[in-house]
Formats: sequence, C-alpha cells, structure tokens
Amino acid sequence: MYTNFKYRTPETREQCLDCVLNSGGSGFLKGVIGGSTFYFFKSLCSSPTHIAPACHAVLLNAPRVGGKVAAWYALDRAVNYALYSVRQKNDPWNGIAAPAISSGLLSLCRRSLRPSACFTMFGALIGTVREVGLSI
Repeated sequence: MYTNFKYRTPETREQCLDCVLNSGGSGFLKGVIGGSTFYFFKSLCSSPTHIAPACHAVLLNAPRVGGKVAAWYALDRAVNYALYSVRQKNDPWNGIAAPAISSGLLSLCRRSLRPSACFTMFGALIGTVREVGLSI
C-alpha cells in the first residue's frame, strides 16, 4: 500500500516512524513477491523438468531481495520526511531527491564511486517519474 506523501504531512515523530515502518513492510512484501517470481522462473528456465530446485532458489533468494527492497523503501521514506523537516516545504523536489539520496546511500556499501553515482541518477529518475505520474 503506497500512501501519497504529497498530500500527507506528518504531525508527530511517531507518525513519521510509523510511516517509515509501513513503507519498509510494504517494500519487503513487494520485494519477496518480485524476487520469488524472478528466481523461480530463472531456475525453472535452467532446468525445466525440475521444480524442486526452483523452489529451493526461491527459498534462498526471495528474503534477500525482499530485505534489500524494504531497506530502500524505508530509507526513501525517511529521507523524504527528513527533507520535509529541513526545508519546511512539501514540494515535488523532496520526492525527486529522496530516491536519489537513498539509492546513493545504499550503493555506498559497495565502496565504489561509479556505481554510487549511477544508482543516484537512477534514483533521481525514479523520483522524477513518480512525481510526474502523481501530478497527472
């Protein structure tokens, strides 16, 4: 369940924390569903007659993908609220900068500047598409 931040401003810190946790939970759900589908069909394509290895690939990889997506969703929402509290404005630039900053921060774990810059640009693209899609 995606709640539109554009029309919701937090009144208290508890509401912010609740929204961040809800975003992380919905991100985990989306990541597990997408990861299990992807890894099931990926394993099924490599050995089309065996379903057991495909199910094993889902059990191994889907929680990992879900955790990564949950971290991105939660960090995106936290950065969005942080930008709102620092700038005291709730405009589309917060929604564009939040995915860029969160993607850049999560990609810094790889300790390389080039992937971090690429993921930051990708996050800005996601934020732009999300903000343009919300205004239509």
